[in-house]
Amino acid sequence: MRHFALLLNHAPDRYTGLSHDSMMDIIKDYVAWVEDLSAKGIYQGGHKLIDTPGQTLTCADGGITVTDAPFAEVSEILGGLMIIAAEDMDAATAIAKTCPHLVHNSTLEIREVDQQVE
Repeated sequence: MRHFALLLNHAPDRYTGLSHDSMMDIIKDYVAWVEDLSAKGIYQGGHKLIDTPGQTLTCADGGITVTDAPFAEVSEILGGLMIIAAEDMDAATAIAKTCPHLVHNSTLEIREVDQQVE
């Protein structure tokens, strides 16, 4: 089995102003999906990232510059990631299409994990 990272992007203000009940409904969708995939041995792990800016480090001209990120002009931020096991990219894509992230947001990126360096 190969491993694939699901990169969960969303608008920076996607969850701003949601009621507690609305947020809990969204969380329940993700939890149910993860539990189902875990029972099948597909879900390998993941993390929700906090929705506050991180930092970007850029190496140039012999020094490292640190800037706040994401920048205000971005339309999406990386909100989290999940690792799944699948036979190939087609199977990973089929699994990803069932992810509740695509119900509550519009973008999910799939990247294969380089298992030669694991």
